Amino acid sequence: MLEKGKGKINEIVDNNTIYYNGKYRYYPTITDLMGIVDEIISSNSTTDYIRITPFYINQQLEMQIEFEEFMFYIECREWFDDKVQEKHIIECLNVPDTPRTLNDLNLGGILYPLCKHNDVLAYQKALKKYKESLNELLPKMMEIAKLEMGLKEEHFPFGYFCFEIHSE
Repeated sequence: MLEKGKGKINEIVDNNTIYYNGKYRYYPTITDLMGIVDEIISSNSTTDYIRITPFYINQQLEMQIEFEEFMFYIECREWFDDKVQEKHIIECLNVPDTPRTLNDLNLGGILYPLCKHNDVLAYQKALKKYKESLNELLPKMMEIAKLEMGLKEEHFPFGYFCFEIHSE
């Protein structure tokens, strides 16, 4: 049984990703993700962290691919400065067990932001930037999926992006 978190944001995530009395987890599609992020933004609160990991599934090929390098991870801390923020981004970009690496510091700033506890405006701004960045990221992820999964045009109708969401 999956444990439910405390707080507004954790409740939003749980209500949108856990079902059947907490026994199973649902992985939202892009449309569902946008609604969840909007709901989190309108909650006017923060949480310790949110992690959103995208993956692509193709039912016809019975394959899936996870995009850890395009994971969104926002963390709230008591204190940080520009050096701590930059170090955090670099650490998130240089994950040794990821098959693909992302060497874009600007994109890293969008995908791995830090904010201060209870700084609702910064939290909302980071989530909005992430939502906007998906317009660029999804086509990049699709190109990777095409190459690594050997997708052909006839496979496209049987595939979709989903997102694993965790918060605390």
